[in-house]
Amino acid sequence: MAHGTKPTPKHERSLPPDIASFERNAVELCSTFGLKGSFTDPAPTTDPTKPDQIGFDPQQQLGAVPLQFSPGQLLTLQVEPSSTTTLTLPILNGLQLSLQQQIKLLHDHQQVQQQAQRWHHALHNSFGVWDWQRPDDQLTCSEQWLNLLGMKSWDGKHLRDLFKRFDKNDRTAFTQDLRELIHGNIDMLDCESRLRHEDGHYIWLRNRGKVTDRDSKGQALRIVGTSVDIQQRKTGEEEVYDLCQQLQASETRYRELMKHASDAILITDLESKRIIDANHQATHLSGYTLKELFEKKHADLIHNPHGKCRCAEGGLHRNMTLVDKGGREHSIDIGCTIIDISGRQLLQCIIHDISEHKATEEYLHHMAHHDPLTGLPNRILFRDRLQQAIHKSQRNNTLVALCFFDLDNFKEINDSLGHDAGDQVLNTVAQRLTQAIRTSDTAARLGGDEFVTILEEIETPTIIQSIAGKILEQINRPITVANRQVQITSSLGISIYPTTSRNLDALISHADTAMYNAKQIGNCLEFFRLSCSPSQDAQENQENLNLCPDQ
Repeated sequence: MAHGTKPTPKHERSLPPDIASFERNAVELCSTFGLKGSFTDPAPTTDPTKPDQIGFDPQQQLGAVPLQFSPGQLLTLQVEPSSTTTLTLPILNGLQLSLQQQIKLLHDHQQVQQQAQRWHHALHNSFGVWDWQRPDDQLTCSEQWLNLLGMKSWDGKHLRDLFKRFDKNDRTAFTQDLRELIHGNIDMLDCESRLRHEDGHYIWLRNRGKVTDRDSKGQALRIVGTSVDIQQRKTGEEEVYDLCQQLQASETRYRELMKHASDAILITDLESKRIIDANHQATHLSGYTLKELFEKKHADLIHNPHGKCRCAEGGLHRNMTLVDKGGREHSIDIGCTIIDISGRQLLQCIIHDISEHKATEEYLHHMAHHDPLTGLPNRILFRDRLQQAIHKSQRNNTLVALCFFDLDNFKEINDSLGHDAGDQVLNTVAQRLTQAIRTSDTAARLGGDEFVTILEEIETPTIIQSIAGKILEQINRPITVANRQVQITSSLGISIYPTTSRNLDALISHADTAMYNAKQIGNCLEFFRLSCSPSQDAQENQENLNLCPDQ
């Protein structure tokens, strides 16, 4: 801004909602510092090569603060002091830094919302999602799941109601797999079944599900899964198989089917192991031309990430990997059929790309084990990590420390500044907590304003004191929310395995007790100390024996 030149604000400025909202917040921030702020169209700077340079006229007490809202979008905040305030360049610099940080947070929030919308669209429009609460047999299905079976609504509320729609030849297999999943004998339910459509005919669905919560005996309490329509693939497989049996007599028809099939198809000579035929979808999926595919062997493309590839034995092989020309790995299911053509053994492979389905399952699994606000592990994953840390401590003869804390007077922040401000405080605390601990440690949010950290592989208690002190120092730093600086305080409770606590539940309970002892002192960290009661020690020793029967 040229000295003595005051930009003329335009009376009518048509702005997008996000910019208009930001400008209102910026003007309010100026007023909290005793300044008058208004936005103008960008004015010329004293140095055109430095568009972010602040313009300041100390004599007229007038400042122009340029703000980069987005690439190619420059805003100019005109600043004047009130009658009781003197405007200085350091004040303008601090104002610019604070507002640019708000712009970054705004863009980050918009990106998170856009990503969540994309996942929601992919999840609820591409796959049918179902959620079964086993204790009361409550089954909840998404709208897309109902659409798969042509239903506008569903009166059934229990899994037993769903069983009535299964083809009788598939019901037993589904029930057996479900029972194995409930008891923990398999990691995932994955079966293909025919279910009755609302029109009366049956359609093939592939149903996949995972346990998201188990009871103390290891029995499933909740199973979340997806269903996808595989009728087209099943029909195609049946047609391809029938035509392959008549390959010599129906070459033209077979070629047409190969050409228009929705799944990739490879034909391999079992003797040479080389690919001798492929359809268009195979070239699209692999990235190779037909000529390049004919120079490849089956094993050059198809791999089993869990062991030896047994496609040459025929049958259906799930969760295989196809490596394309660019080196990218695709998750696939592959159905293999051995065909004898005039004494020549050929292997027909129908390849179904399940990469998108796998990505959705991984997202569901992540959401079931992580806090949706902060992204930290939730209570379910925290208990699993803590149990693993205890087992590792037993093997390596090291210590495990559990640090437990919540935020003092957090309810007042929610009540006075609103829940959005409270969420911002929780996110900031989560980020600081992650930065304060080592990569081998775990930070988790249990709910509300309760956080915990698991410190593993500890050789001496002095290390615990150092890390816990760093955590407390990071948490107690002020946080700027809603244009206000909020002072956060907390008290930290610590329990140590096996020094003070002999099992997982005792470790959690003792850390919680130590935290409340620390709160009585105020804004400090406190270690749990063993009770002098022999009966309590004896009880904990017995619990330790139950936890580790091999010791």
